[in-house]
Amino acid sequence: MIATAAIPKSITTYIPPGKGTTELLMGPPVLKLLEDAAFIQEWKNLYNACPWATVFQSPSFVATWYQVYRSYLPILIKTETDGKLTGLLTLAKDKKGLITGAGANQAEYQVWLTADEKDETFIKASLTKLYRFFPRNRIQLKYIPASVPLSFTKNDTPWNKRCFLKSSPQPVMVISEDHFNSELKKKNRREKINRLKRLGNLKFERINDYNEFYEIFDELALQSDFRKGAMYNKVAFKTDACRKEFLLSLFEQNILHVTVLKIDDRIIAANVSIGTKQQLHLSGINSFAAALARHSPGIIHFLMLGKLLAEEGADVFDLTPGADSYKEILATDHTVAYTLSIGNKNHKMFNRLQTGLNSWFKKTTALAGIKPEALKKAKKNYTLFKNKFIHVARQGILQSSAFLIDKLKPGNKTAKCWAVQRDNTNAGVFSLQYDDLKDLLNFDDREIRYSQQEFLSDAMRRFEEGAHCYTWTDNGLLLGCAWIGNMQSSINGYNYGNETEDFIMSLSGIYCHRKGRKGFPYFLRSVANALALDAVQNKLFIVTDYNDDRSFELAGFQRLK
Repeated sequence: MIATAAIPKSITTYIPPGKGTTELLMGPPVLKLLEDAAFIQEWKNLYNACPWATVFQSPSFVATWYQVYRSYLPILIKTETDGKLTGLLTLAKDKKGLITGAGANQAEYQVWLTADEKDETFIKASLTKLYRFFPRNRIQLKYIPASVPLSFTKNDTPWNKRCFLKSSPQPVMVISEDHFNSELKKKNRREKINRLKRLGNLKFERINDYNEFYEIFDELALQSDFRKGAMYNKVAFKTDACRKEFLLSLFEQNILHVTVLKIDDRIIAANVSIGTKQQLHLSGINSFAAALARHSPGIIHFLMLGKLLAEEGADVFDLTPGADSYKEILATDHTVAYTLSIGNKNHKMFNRLQTGLNSWFKKTTALAGIKPEALKKAKKNYTLFKNKFIHVARQGILQSSAFLIDKLKPGNKTAKCWAVQRDNTNAGVFSLQYDDLKDLLNFDDREIRYSQQEFLSDAMRRFEEGAHCYTWTDNGLLLGCAWIGNMQSSINGYNYGNETEDFIMSLSGIYCHRKGRKGFPYFLRSVANALALDAVQNKLFIVTDYNDDRSFELAGFQRLK
């Protein structure tokens, strides 16, 4: 929470506005103003009158976010004319000094409110006032709807040098029941739905009860963090303690639309969108069970959601800007949104130069025959490498040196086969979890051998290939992990012999934290015991490329090759 003493009195003092005046408030006076019922009603009136307003500018969303996220400095700029609110811009400053729309990365659209669809007077007055207090801070509003007038960023001094606009495609899903019925009847979709049905009772449900939403929330958060951690190195719910409270509060105010796809009582896909029936945005939570990714439960869920929205009378579901491939699969139309970035007098020039270089690079690679998919993959690998380098560098010179020496060693992994007898006593074994996302997300982000994203990306790939994992944790820390595949699915380089007549599994992707080394043989023994539950044979054969022979021997395994 920001201390009042840290904010100059000249800024925090509330001065009643005069006729047609623009006023800037920040800190406690903003929170105090939110308690004024008359002001909130004026805000609602302006919100309803503004032609481009989204739910992210509503009093419910903004006031809730300000009250929950006290680590941000709230900033509010308003214009009142003859006692009536005619302009409003709600902002927040983070600890790094960036000023953005209230809601920060949870506000999908960040824009000001006015009743006049051609008015630019309010935003220019607001930015002028903002720069008097924050002359060195960068301002970013992401995303601004296409209908908002932005000509001042090109035509008006000094904004034409300070402002940089970047456009982004905004995919939307036009709601048509016939369209979704047609999509769900396509052969590949029917096959995937039938495969899911063979696993149990497939059900699509809307969640309207708060207690029910509360009960399933943590599972949705885990699925979301796992997917986004693997793809973007972002685990929002794990790192943001306020996010759960915020979304639960929005649900209570009836501005969340929650649906789930289940097999029996297991959630395999879910969507938590923000808005109302008239204007719904993909913004809260979008998740699916990684272990069933090959059946596309996320896409199936979205198509069923589209049918439900048609029944509820919705016109459009906003998929929001972003480069996710699934959005292009679902989108039936596109519009555009703009990111407005405002900085010093050279801000526009530097950003245009950078954009020009990026455009030149894409054109050059295209002429060289490099496909966009390959370029995207190379960019992802570069990002992984860069994050890995930064991660290793933070561990200190000794750890960094040890890591580099280990990487320079020639790879010598060889596939081996071990035999282990069934143990019915279960003596000295650990309690393991099966396909547990929470355990995987308890990976130590200080681990020197892998970055968190590397570990989660590998886990997601294995899930998609049909593998399953056993995990061992203690005090919220992942100590051991092993991936199981049927027969030859995971291990290459091993020639299977007569042992294939018995129960044989492949064991790969084995991970052991440094704090789990003493107990690691017990972990391996525990994995073998868990596998034995599905076998009728007394002897199990396990093929692995893990080279810690001593741990396998201590676990009671016998080396065959």
